[in-house]
Amino acid sequence: MLNRVTGFFRRGRPRGPSRLDRIELAQLLSRFPALRDLEQQHQARLIIRAREILEAKSFLGADGFEPTDQDCAAIALLAALPIAKRGLRWYEQFHTFIVYPDAFVSEIEEVDEQGLVHVGRDLRSGEAWQRGPVVLAMSDVWQSGQGHGFNVVVHELAHQIDHRNGDADGFPLLPQSMRQDTWTEAFTAAWDRLNAEIEQGIQPGLDPYAAESPAEFFAVASEMFFDAPDWLRGDYPALHHQLSALYGYSP
Repeated sequence: MLNRVTGFFRRGRPRGPSRLDRIELAQLLSRFPALRDLEQQHQARLIIRAREILEAKSFLGADGFEPTDQDCAAIALLAALPIAKRGLRWYEQFHTFIVYPDAFVSEIEEVDEQGLVHVGRDLRSGEAWQRGPVVLAMSDVWQSGQGHGFNVVVHELAHQIDHRNGDADGFPLLPQSMRQDTWTEAFTAAWDRLNAEIEQGIQPGLDPYAAESPAEFFAVASEMFFDAPDWLRGDYPALHHQLSALYGYSP
C-alpha cells in the first residue's frame, strides 16, 4: 500500500542490527513455510541477504512497540526474497523499517472522477513511501510466508522496487535481458483477466485488491510469486515467467 502514516516519529526508537547468527537465522527461517520449502542454495542466499539488510537498515518501533531481534530478523528474511539474486542495491532508496505491533491507522487522500479530494482514515498492515520508510504491522509479518499468497513484507518491498524508476506504476526498472513489450503484454493480459473476473462476479485467484491499480497488481503478483509460486505458475504462466526474469530466480 502506498499511502502515508502520519505522526509516529515521536514514538519508539531506532533498533540496531540483530545479533542473531547464521544458525539462529536458519532456525527462524523454518517458521515460514514459503521459506522453509526453498532449495537449500536459495535458503543460504536468503540468510546472507538478511544479514546485509540487518546491517544496512534501521528498525524503528512505533506506537510504543520495541521490535525484538527475532522481529527484525523475520522482516529481513522476508525482505530478502525479492533481492536474493539481485542484491541490496535494489533497496538503496530507503533506509528504515517502521514497525507497529498491529495494524495501524493511515491518513488517506483520494481524488474522485470529478476531481474532488476525499480525506479519510484506514487501517493498514503495511505501507511504502517513495524514497522513504517501509511501514509494517508486526502481527501481519508473522502471518506472512505461510504459503497462502500473503506476504506483507514482499508486498511493500515490491512497491520500493517499483519506485526505482520513479512513481510506482507496476512497471519497475527491468534488467537489460528483459523486453519491455513482453512485460507489458503479460501484465496487461493478467490485469484484464482479473478485472473481467471481478466484473463477472467470479471469485478470482489473485487478491481482488490487485485491481486497485497497476502498482498494487504488481505488488500482489509478487506476493503470490514468492508465497504460492506453483499456483501462479499454473494459473498465470506468463506472469510467473516475467517475475522469474525480474527477480532472477523462481522459488
